[in-house]
Amino acid sequence: MLDTLTQYEMLCLVGGLIGVYVKLNADVLKLKGRVESLEKSDGEVKEMLTTLLNAVNEVKILLATHGIK
Repeated sequence: MLDTLTQYEMLCLVGGLIGVYVKLNADVLKLKGRVESLEKSDGEVKEMLTTLLNAVNEVKILLATHGIK
C-alpha cells in the first residue's frame, strides 16, 4: 500500500491527521473548561440553597415562637 502512495498523498494524509488531532485536542480543552465552570456554578448554587434553607428554618422558628405566645 505504501508503494502506491506518492509523497504528496503521504503529506496530505499526515497533515490531515495532525489537523484532526489539533482540533480534537482543542475541543477537549474547551469541554474541560465548561465542566470546571459548571462545577463552580454548582458549588455556588449549593451554597445559596444552604443559606436559603437556614433562613427558612429561622422563619419557622420565629413563627413557632410567636404562635405559642
